Amino acid sequence: MPTSDSDEITALLQRWRSGGSKDEELALFTRLYPLLRQLAAHRLRRSAPMTWQPTDLIGEAYARLFPGQRADFRNRQHFLAIAARVMRRVVADHFRERGADKRGGAQAPLSLDQLGAEADIADVERVADLVEVDRLLDELSTVDPRAAEIVELRYFAGLTVPEVGDVLELSERTVKRSWQFARAWLHARLEPGAPAT
Repeated sequence: MPTSDSDEITALLQRWRSGGSKDEELALFTRLYPLLRQLAAHRLRRSAPMTWQPTDLIGEAYARLFPGQRADFRNRQHFLAIAARVMRRVVADHFRERGADKRGGAQAPLSLDQLGAEADIADVERVADLVEVDRLLDELSTVDPRAAEIVELRYFAGLTVPEVGDVLELSERTVKRSWQFARAWLHARLEPGAPAT
């Protein structure tokens, strides 16, 4: 993640937050669109089958990210973390509205033990549906907010351990430790036959 790109987006976010002009708002959207498209494409690849295209998810997420008032995005990293969370919510809400039968609930369960130590919980929707994962991440955020944010950035935004460290300003060792905790925590709740939380 180039620093110049990060610095430019951070400067645009700060000017927009301070009441920048329409031209600055357009420049901000132009710079954010590739990031949003990358997040949306990654999120949709991870979802159970749905007919949305990245532009559909971007439109829904953008309306929530910029609802008319000026949000307090501190920098590019903060924006990326919030955007990943918003896209997770948009997709989970979509599946909630469609109902349980249309979420792919008949898929065969996959044990998290089948995912390697460095896995990104790649097939977590086959373990439990996205709505359940969304609920569990909300629960995890009350137990360990940093671990929940790391799951969002790794799984929902598709970032690597070094990229997560950059976004959250943490060492790779700290990211890996929190990632291992989050995997164990989710494992205990997503395994077939695990007790309800």
